[in-house]
Amino acid sequence: MTLPIGIDLDQYKTQAKELLKEVRAARPEALARLLEYRRSDHIKLADAQFVIARENGFPSWTKFKEFILFRNAVKALDSGDLPRLEALLDDHPSLVRYRCRVGPMYEQGYFAGATLLYHVAGNPDRGPLPRNILDIARLLVSRDFDRNVAEYTIGLLLTSRRASEAGVALPLVDLLVKAGAKFDLDSPDVLAMPLLNVAPATAEALVQRGAKMDIRYAAGLGNVEVLKNMLAERIEPAMLEEVLAFACIRGQTEAAALLLHHGAKGDVLVTPGGQTPRTALHEAANRGHLDIVKILLANGADANIIEPRWGGTPAGWAEHGGNPEAAAMLRNFT
Repeated sequence: MTLPIGIDLDQYKTQAKELLKEVRAARPEALARLLEYRRSDHIKLADAQFVIARENGFPSWTKFKEFILFRNAVKALDSGDLPRLEALLDDHPSLVRYRCRVGPMYEQGYFAGATLLYHVAGNPDRGPLPRNILDIARLLVSRDFDRNVAEYTIGLLLTSRRASEAGVALPLVDLLVKAGAKFDLDSPDVLAMPLLNVAPATAEALVQRGAKMDIRYAAGLGNVEVLKNMLAERIEPAMLEEVLAFACIRGQTEAAALLLHHGAKGDVLVTPGGQTPRTALHEAANRGHLDIVKILLANGADANIIEPRWGGTPAGWAEHGGNPEAAAMLRNFT
């Protein structure tokens, strides 16, 4: 749907009052607007508000008002305006539980039905997180704590580039855990979440806290000494290819070269972190890691390999990732 132009609720209240005035003055255009959505002999302000809501794509004034207030709260959150956010929550306590399902981010995908708390993760990316994001999260949690919402927010934090770059992912996780959310540092896949989602600083911080680093994560973090020690043991070929994919995802050239030396190919379909099948070459191309693309090709990786989900070649993935130089290199190699 087309979103309302503004987020000033008073603006829409004024529009409703003006419409009511024009209807009572029997102006044809106003009467036509009213009759499209409402038929009544005794027109009240609530009828005019209903028309305004319907014209903006909402089934009722109440639903429209909730959405506008939510947008105001998100704006206050994103700008770090804690007093404004606190005032909104004081006047409208249900806002903290509101789930938005209107707008491109909110209608489908992992952010559909987002609450305000989800937004503290900066994932999806809406710009830099405010410096007082911990205070904002603390305010939201103090008003209404839902463990399921908090635990989903932890997932958003672990995969957030913005939270990783700002160094606030784990402090925010700590805040949510202290409030009652569960978080398993010992999960075997806890490091996969940040490493597969452009959040390496979060992965490093998790390692400092004791998260288990297997050979995939050693490659993704570029910890070559640890990787060498792990490669002293026999590694199954399929795992070796997945390890190489992690190195390619994170642009770890030295780790990739080491893995190629130990027998990795780079053109074998793998499913890193449970993702759909792709090769290490697809990943390096998609992310524009030219040095790695070069060494994979020099090592004999097939530039024409096709992944089955989208039918994409490494060159196609490079184009999709906005890396024309890598795409040209791969096409010239075929």
